[in-house]
Order: sequence, then C-alpha cells, then structure tokens
Amino acid sequence: MSTGVHVPTPRYRLPCVSALMLIIVNVFFHLKSNPEQSATRMPSVGTRIVGESGSQYIIERILQERGNTPDIRVYLANNGTEKFILKNVYDFDYYHDLYRRLSSSPCLRLLHDIVPNRSIFVYEYLADHLLNVAKKDIPLVATKRILRDALRGLRELHDRDIVHTDIKANNILIDWKDENGEIAITRVQLADIEDSAVVPPNCDILGKAVGNWMWRSPEAHAESRVNKPSDTFSFGIVCICAVLKHVILAVDAKELPEGVDVQAIVLQRQLSYFGNDESVAALLKHIGDESPWCTVINVLWKGFDETTPREPFALWKGVDPVFKDLIAGLTDLDPKKRLTAQGALKHPWFQGTEDSI
Repeated sequence: MSTGVHVPTPRYRLPCVSALMLIIVNVFFHLKSNPEQSATRMPSVGTRIVGESGSQYIIERILQERGNTPDIRVYLANNGTEKFILKNVYDFDYYHDLYRRLSSSPCLRLLHDIVPNRSIFVYEYLADHLLNVAKKDIPLVATKRILRDALRGLRELHDRDIVHTDIKANNILIDWKDENGEIAITRVQLADIEDSAVVPPNCDILGKAVGNWMWRSPEAHAESRVNKPSDTFSFGIVCICAVLKHVILAVDAKELPEGVDVQAIVLQRQLSYFGNDESVAALLKHIGDESPWCTVINVLWKGFDETTPREPFALWKGVDPVFKDLIAGLTDLDPKKRLTAQGALKHPWFQGTEDSI
C-alpha cells in the first residue's frame, strides 16, 4: 500500500442477514451457465501445432484450464525462438471476425496467428500483468502510462461498440525491463477480448453476471443492463489497485462470517465507497423494480448506521484529490453519469503522460 494512504478496514456486519441471504440464494438459483460444448481432443505438453500462417508452435505447459470445461485451455508455447500464448475459444468465427475489426490497435492484445481446426487463437507473449506489477515499487508516471495505454485499448473497443465485460488488473498485460534498478514499461495491452461482446446502439447485455466479482460493476452483479459504463466502473477499481496497491473489493473467505455471501459484501462496499442517495436511486432505476437485486441493494443501503458507517472514497486520507475525482467519475453508481473511456483519458490526472515512455 502506498505510504500515507488510509484504506478503510473492511466491515462484515450486514443488516437482516437471514432475509438478505434468502433473497440472494433465490437470485443465484436463476444464474445461467455457459452451454456445454462437445469436447475435442486437446493438445498435450510437447504437441506441435501448425498455425494458419505455417508457423509451428510446441506446447510447453498448460497455464489455465477453466473449471469443468477441459476443452477451454490456455497454453504457453514456443516456435523455437519466441514464446507465445495459445488459447482455445468458443465461437471461434465470431471472435475471429471481431479481432479483424481491431487490426490496428496497438494497446490491445490482437491475434498473431490462428489454428481454425482446433479453435485456437495464438497471441504474442507478454511477460507480466498489472496485478503483479502493481505490487512492485514503480514510479507513479509508469503506473499512469500503464493505465493510460489500457484505457486507450478500452476506448478502441468502445468506439467499435464492443463491451469488454471482464476488465481486471490481470487482463492488462505488460512488458517491462530493468533500467538501472528501475522498471521501464515497454508495452501495455488489454487482453481477453474473446470475452467481449458486440453490443449495437440501444442494446445491452442482460441476464448474466459478466466479469470477475472482485472487479465487476453493481449492475453486472445484478445481471442487469451491462454496457460500456460497466467496463469503466471496473476500470476505476483497477486504477485504485494500481495506485493504492489494494484490491478494495477482494474478500478473504477465511474472514467471511458464516452465512454471509461474498457478493453481499462486495455490493455493500460498492455502496459504501461510491454511493449517495441520488446515485443509488439511479442504480435501482437502471436495474428495474422487477429485479430481486433491488431489494438486496435497498436493504444494504438502509443498513448503514453509526455501527456500520459508510466510508466514501472521496474522504479516504492520503489520496490525491485529482485521483479521487477521476475515480468518482469512473465509479459513479449511476451508469449514465460515468466517465467514458475517452472522457477518462482527458482527465487532468493523466496530464503529462503523453510524453512518458
């Protein structure tokens, strides 16, 4: 954590826990999972894969396997001289077409090659990501450069009506080098575009809790209308992580009281840090009266009192007021009032980064 910055100690007292949990359980009962796909024979370590370009990639190891879907894997591979990331994807043709729209975006991780018969995308390898880099002692100007370039990538998506849906610190990839004991950033790219969706004007993503619970927006938690502002909310949480070196919505399961669901804690913190009467009312309107999540949010909002006071981010000690203003714009609970990616890039906090390396 940055010197002199006070991050409030998480509070786990919730109002009407039993009633609240019954509501949340009923909401979770209706969660929809991704449809099962027929499994194909997956590459193993040592497998040689030939891309459409004719390049050959040798699997070094499996980096990630998604839950109960063994046909969705991420691999580290090499071509004899360079490292690459290979990733199985659903909807190969859809996302291949989406990547074609982004062929000139240096701040996005784009395709290096494809393997159509295995539904595999091939990416250049970047050595690190922001969740790791944020733990290092790096100059603020370098942090701003990382966030600026990631925001440029997000702007490129939004300009093409593409909603990322999974903005988080470990989806911001970074290449850096050591120069006389200091970290010098050489490349920043926003990754996992294959989790994105093309959302035409006057449309929204609805009925799915997209993204990771530690980074997602309140409307995404509620499976309500998700669009570009949901990405910018998540980006605001990423900015706090990068600057204050703290994932403010993370919940340690070991400290979680029995019978309290993690999503209730996350929503409570979002309301505590970023809410006011006006923005909460706007959020409830956005979600819609028919959603059971409105009851959850109302119970949480009315539960703040002297025992469980709100802890507005605007009042946190030791935080730069200009940075607070940026976060206020990105994390407004009213999606209609949030900064756009372009608006955030123009914010005074990013001044002076245009010439940074």
